[in-house]
Amino acid sequence: MINDLALLKTTSAMAGHAARRHAVLSENIANANTPDFKAKDLKPFAEIYKQSAQSGASLAALSMSSQLVETAGNADPNGNTVSLEGQMLTSVQTVGKHDLALLMYRKTLDMMKLAIGKNI
Repeated sequence: MINDLALLKTTSAMAGHAARRHAVLSENIANANTPDFKAKDLKPFAEIYKQSAQSGASLAALSMSSQLVETAGNADPNGNTVSLEGQMLTSVQTVGKHDLALLMYRKTLDMMKLAIGKNI
């Protein structure tokens, strides 16, 4: 029954997307001095959600298979496009989105417990 709730599926996919995005950002930061390395990012979760709603495809599957895209930026003389400041700001935003997803998931479960009469 719990697996059939759309809100829980959405928040789970949102948290998974944020975790995957952190991995991509970490790779960018690790390669900040690698010549010709191009910074990457994932498609925003909002776009994945919209695509899922339009196509009827599974949100979790689309989120986990979302393609990497190169981020626009000025290249250093060695061809590297990673901006450490930009990656750190994006990382902080991603932490906020991950925390929001977990909070929504937790509050949904709390409301379900309340509805069936269990003490929270």
